Amino acid sequence: MNMVNDANITALRGIPLPTDYSDMLQEFLPFHSNANNVNNHIFTSAIGIVGLFSLLHKVLPAKVPKRALVCALTVLYSIGLVYEAVVVGGGLTVSTVLATWAVVWSCLVMANKLDMNVYLSALFLIAGYGLQDVAHFVAGEPTFQGATWGNVDAGMSVDYILRMFMMHVYYLVPLVLDAASANTRAVVCLMPFMVFVYGNMSIDSFNWFGIPHVVVKDRMMKGNLGKEEERKDLETIRAWAIAQNPARGKTTHWWVNDLGKEAKDAFARVENCDTIKEIFDTRFFNNGTTFSSGYSVDIVRGMNEVYISGPNRKGTSDEVFFTEHIDGPYGFFPFASLYRCILGLDMNTEVSTIFTNLNKKETVQTGDFVAFDFHREPHLISSNPLTPNKDFRIVLKLHYAVYPKSLAVFGHALHWITVKYNEAFRALFLFTLTPTSGWSSFVGEYLVNGFTKIWNFVHTKVGLENIFYLCAISVVGYVSGCRTFFLLGSNYVHYFRYITTYYFREGANYGHFKRDALLYKVFTVICLAYFALKPILSGEMTIFQFTSLYMPKLVLIAFGYFVCVSATAALGVDGTYFGIELGHVKADYQFIKSFPYNVFPHPMILSQVFSLSVMFTLPHMHDGINVPIWYLPLHSFLYLTHCAQEIYDYHAGTPWYKLKNKDE
Repeated sequence: MNMVNDANITALRGIPLPTDYSDMLQEFLPFHSNANNVNNHIFTSAIGIVGLFSLLHKVLPAKVPKRALVCALTVLYSIGLVYEAVVVGGGLTVSTVLATWAVVWSCLVMANKLDMNVYLSALFLIAGYGLQDVAHFVAGEPTFQGATWGNVDAGMSVDYILRMFMMHVYYLVPLVLDAASANTRAVVCLMPFMVFVYGNMSIDSFNWFGIPHVVVKDRMMKGNLGKEEERKDLETIRAWAIAQNPARGKTTHWWVNDLGKEAKDAFARVENCDTIKEIFDTRFFNNGTTFSSGYSVDIVRGMNEVYISGPNRKGTSDEVFFTEHIDGPYGFFPFASLYRCILGLDMNTEVSTIFTNLNKKETVQTGDFVAFDFHREPHLISSNPLTPNKDFRIVLKLHYAVYPKSLAVFGHALHWITVKYNEAFRALFLFTLTPTSGWSSFVGEYLVNGFTKIWNFVHTKVGLENIFYLCAISVVGYVSGCRTFFLLGSNYVHYFRYITTYYFREGANYGHFKRDALLYKVFTVICLAYFALKPILSGEMTIFQFTSLYMPKLVLIAFGYFVCVSATAALGVDGTYFGIELGHVKADYQFIKSFPYNVFPHPMILSQVFSLSVMFTLPHMHDGINVPIWYLPLHSFLYLTHCAQEIYDYHAGTPWYKLKNKDE
């Protein structure tokens, strides 16, 4: 496309209104021939649309169902584009419409998630508009607005200006997409998946608006129903369960609707009690913040039950509870959570729930309850034969869907599909509880228990959110041809987890932190090895040529990593990954006296900085072609930043050396 010139502008100023989309596109393209300008327009348009949606949510009259109305308008807009593309024609293609859908619906979800106040919404809208002019200025291209309806000196009629303005607004996203390259359009089509990934990292109120890879907090909650009326309700439910003469040799459960009237009424009061509500209110911002109108907590009655635990019987579905597992399969569901609340009805001393990620063991007794994410929290049941129960161990299983009020559709959807899953799994569970055939034994032993172990392994060792995130940045990086996006998004993640978890250590989820830090560290080391050995892997040099040429440097690099591995061995994996700081390793800060701590200060970090510095001297590691020149220095900078944080014990609390001086 040719750059726009004065003749083009003069020709455009006096033309009649475009008759269809094709005419509009031909007028639009001369002002958007620069690829960077077009790419910036996609980004700034998204910002403006998020601001517009969010502003409408705030300024529409209180009696109007705002979110439903904005959603309905978006549906109408989407249908209008389809109608024009399929029925009317005029140059608007179905592929452009689908890409427009990806942008608009992604922006609608983000507007609902961020749920900004009026001022921030207006700022987003203004920024989206203003930054488009900045993009034109940087690219050296005049604006379409300035040459048509926005040119007040051209003598155009008010009717022309208004109609041209409306067409510009209505077609803005399709026009920008048609001006974009095929790679850019492909990236845009991935926006819904990127929002989905964001939703997996933004499931509650304690994770910095879903910013990826900062500190993840412990999401388990616990409390006790100690009020007199609450205890009476618990006694009523337990008495009903005992009156049913349950078998002692196996698990027994009753849905809420199976209970007698008195027990059912007591159950309803318990699941609605203020004590449990207050726990959720404390954990979730139900009153809202700058970026949120708060969270809703809905009772999931279709899953609530009275439960009598049975023994661990190998080969049956009971065995799964005594194995580390995650109760539900929808750990990938964005923005919303479903909590299971285990509430004790007796003086249980034998059966405990162990939360492996949190290094916590909870033995619920009368009135005690512990709530955790049904689809995300790994745990297992343990039985202590030294302190056997004298009677039945009976608990209530209560369930609550938790979601942002502005994204109720996600909460309701998770509520519904989890109930259906639970009903199906209950049928399967009962089928394998008392195996009567080889088939039922096979299903219980291999399908139920086997799949549970595999699913738990994926969650605890890799993490679904990490799989989705790495897929997203890999695909976007590949499709866009932007290696920088991939490197920045994958190779520096662990530093931000180090820094933020070290600082906001109170209540941090240690299992999540260690899993993610190890995963991204290993991923980064693989990338470093690939870049370092690229002359060999690409066939430019043989192994002999490479080692002969760089032997002294390779020895120094290997020495640095040898010191790092030795430091890890001296501390242990848990000690290496903040086990002391987060309270999971009981030891003094200066308890290590062996190599390399008796030779080098801060050997864990400084040895790696040393190796990275030597690696930087290899010609292909800073040539800007094989490896970006900033790649290794940025690694060293972030390592040294965290090193300074450790030296001064900079965190949201009192440094260890000040506590030590105080004790002395």
